[in-house]
Amino acid sequence: MTLRIDPVWLLGTLLLATRIAAATVLTPIFGPSQIPGPIRAFIALALAGMLLLAVPTSIVPIESSVDLAVAALGELVLGASLAFGFLVAYAATQIAGRVLDVQLGYGAASVLNPTTQVPAPLLGSVLGMAAIAMFLALDGHHVLIRALMLSVERYPPGTLALDLDLGEHLRFSSAMFTFGLALAAPVMLSLLLADIALAVMSRSMPQLNVFVLSFSVKIVLGLIGLAVSVKFAGGVLTALFESTWRFWEQVATGQG
Repeated sequence: MTLRIDPVWLLGTLLLATRIAAATVLTPIFGPSQIPGPIRAFIALALAGMLLLAVPTSIVPIESSVDLAVAALGELVLGASLAFGFLVAYAATQIAGRVLDVQLGYGAASVLNPTTQVPAPLLGSVLGMAAIAMFLALDGHHVLIRALMLSVERYPPGTLALDLDLGEHLRFSSAMFTFGLALAAPVMLSLLLADIALAVMSRSMPQLNVFVLSFSVKIVLGLIGLAVSVKFAGGVLTALFESTWRFWEQVATGQG
């Protein structure tokens, strides 16, 4: 029995695996610290092979090493565009965490974020892990595979995505600030009221050391507000990832 491998299919699989690797390796879920490199490469190759078998498409012919390099670069750009959608959603949690850390007095402290392996704000790490859990609970990994399938239909392996709307990438990047503020808003409001109350106390009771008292009061109120706002955070994260799904569909189908 002789094993025959179509070189055109093999080349298309390698190019598509490059796209998939770029779409996953830049995300905190499949980041460099989470899954060993050989396992990530195997997942990318296996998923690329299955997508090429499942999606009827024609592979762009490669005639020289220059064409191969250009095609690989195009695959990297397209994969990075898909990864950008999740990175914006994850950045929203980090912005919210940084704002709350500064307000609660945790700004000088940081922990090792297990998803990125870099120092990160305390609450930002907690919100980031909650966002990853919500992403998986919403079957975001299935949506990503569907986006990759749509991208194969629209951009077969070796095709340059010259019609990517960079303006849409810029507009979508504003979501990190919008949803980051929405995540932090309940706690920020309670801390603002606490600051107003402490300011009134400092005027009415000058002998009270409000500066020292404010640390304990703001930490307690902040943690209570964060616990109370947990039930609202699910809706915000759901809306955040739904905007990511729409962005992925626009990138994969080439519709700005």
